[in-house]
Amino acid sequence: MKLAQDVHLHLIKTTKFKTNHITFRFSGELNSKTLARRVLVAQMLATANNAYPTPQAFREKLANLYGARFSTHVSVKGKVHIVDIDISFVSDSFVLDGESILGEVIAFLREALFNPLASVEHYQSKSFELEKTNLIRYLEADKEDAFYYSQLELQKLFFKEKMMQYSKDATVDLIAAENSYTVYQEFQKMLKEDRIDIFVLGNFDDYQVLQLIEEFPLKDRQKELVFFYQQDYSKVVQEKVEQRENQQSILQLGYHLPITYGDSNYYALLVFNGILGAFAHSKLFTEIREKEGLAYSIGSYFDSYRGLLQVYTGIDSKKRRQTFQLINKQFNDLKLGRFSSYLLSQTKKMLINNIQLSEDCPKSMIEYDYNCQFLGERCLGVNDLIDKIVKVSKEDVVRIASLIKLQSIYFLEGE
Repeated sequence: MKLAQDVHLHLIKTTKFKTNHITFRFSGELNSKTLARRVLVAQMLATANNAYPTPQAFREKLANLYGARFSTHVSVKGKVHIVDIDISFVSDSFVLDGESILGEVIAFLREALFNPLASVEHYQSKSFELEKTNLIRYLEADKEDAFYYSQLELQKLFFKEKMMQYSKDATVDLIAAENSYTVYQEFQKMLKEDRIDIFVLGNFDDYQVLQLIEEFPLKDRQKELVFFYQQDYSKVVQEKVEQRENQQSILQLGYHLPITYGDSNYYALLVFNGILGAFAHSKLFTEIREKEGLAYSIGSYFDSYRGLLQVYTGIDSKKRRQTFQLINKQFNDLKLGRFSSYLLSQTKKMLINNIQLSEDCPKSMIEYDYNCQFLGERCLGVNDLIDKIVKVSKEDVVRIASLIKLQSIYFLEGE
């Protein structure tokens, strides 16, 4: 439902949950100038506002709304930086004495958005500096996580465009450079210029929701967003080795992936990745971890919005060459069709089970609805998606394996 140009309300009716869910989503460009500001906006939104000016008052109000949960988080799709506000609250049908809290929850959301903890075009300095310090500590702690650190380092090797190398949560340096004025101004810009999607999921009164949301002062805007990033393949494989005090070494491999979410090869890619390393029965797990005992952990995943397939493994530093050779062997086996029909069938069953389980997750249902806004005909319902997976053949998996090529190697050598 269009509330204004590039402002949309999505009503997703279901009675399968005892709680209702609202997601207020900002979608803007992924940009190094605004990345840290948007992450800090998310921090401020989840902390306080003028109506509830302290974290304690903020939490108490949520507790009074039958324990409603309020959170924010950021994500990336291609060249789009997304900031979500999420609220989960008990459905009115489960509230005693026929009381309705839907209106109060939407009023709370409105306070967060349009009555922020600010004065004279700034966020309140004390609160802002506290959240900024907390975020910097969080990012510094993340750098101590060897897997997280090595994943970011692989991205730096893999992506040629500087902006694509950043974490969705920005960096300590970018965060440190911002202040209460720049972040507040970015928030005001988001309200005026970002694409906005408001999702209301659960059992609720449509007319009441529409009446309340239409009161939000959201005006027309025009936002062109690029949801897919695909860089050219290079025959030169980028390599980097670092040493660090760590109990285990980590090998990260990045592969050029010329397949985007929802295209004709996407469903075979799901099966390919399941056979390669996504499940406990996959080739990487059974051949390298279980049979050879080379890896503490191993797996694969892909980002079809950014054209990257990644293989990660935690190993002993002396096992690097042997592990790398065995990973290459698993790829070659898939290219040559050296995998059983049982493995193919088992992988399809696991994928189908995961798809069916996603229908029991409110956030997955909201994500699906959002994706359909820009995928159009490529957006498939659960039954059609399952049908596509069922039809994936051995030849399809072999074809996908031949399309995926090694692009970067990062090795964090433990000392």
